[in-house]
Amino acid sequence: MRSSTLIAQVTDCHLPADPQQNYRGINPYETLRALMQKVKELCPDLLLATGDLSEDGSVVSYQALQQFFKPLGIPVLALPGNHDAPELLAEIFPGSPMDTIEVSEHGRWQVIRLNSSVPGKPDGCLSEKALTELEHLLLSHKQCPRLIALHHQPVPIGSPWIDKYRLFDSERFMQLIYQHTDIKAVVWGHVHQVFETERNGTVMMGGPSSAINSLPGAQKFTADPAGPACRWLELRADGTVLSGIV
Repeated sequence: MRSSTLIAQVTDCHLPADPQQNYRGINPYETLRALMQKVKELCPDLLLATGDLSEDGSVVSYQALQQFFKPLGIPVLALPGNHDAPELLAEIFPGSPMDTIEVSEHGRWQVIRLNSSVPGKPDGCLSEKALTELEHLLLSHKQCPRLIALHHQPVPIGSPWIDKYRLFDSERFMQLIYQHTDIKAVVWGHVHQVFETERNGTVMMGGPSSAINSLPGAQKFTADPAGPACRWLELRADGTVLSGIV
């Protein structure tokens, strides 16, 4: 039995209600099906689904996601992206955040989920309520390593086509990152590529899409021939985090 917690982060599935409908020239049902077979081989402890899980916010698409995730036999921690319907997502995947933060304990770690989606907009923002709750949680006496997950990138990643739709008004959020050294990692989706950087000892990582990805640094979306992917994260008992790509 491992003392760490292994997470599979799956993001930007973009499933439409119609399984025959393509997304950017590919079938997202087929790519997610193939990727889930690889994820199952990892034997993760939980699945972290970081937004744009649906392309159209439909009940049918979320029910399809349930069927893709169910064979893993592990908890699913979901959060909404700009293509999702947050209320419906929270109904089908309980614990998905809406106007508040969601927190769960995994070994020594806390995993904190935020809703950065803004109705009708592709860019993101965190509500005053969510930021206040996050600040209060971080100021609590409980000392433990923490991972924060949201959909939109809180820092520019160097790809103009998606950086124009980043997390806006992110200054207060980033101040919390700088002030609290127990935030060991921040992860997000949205960017359709692998991205990693560090801020004041906090690892910050963008996850690739299970549907289709773009070459890093592109001015416009440029399909990456490497294809769909996901990230794995190992939350270790000593407060460190390891990560890789499937």
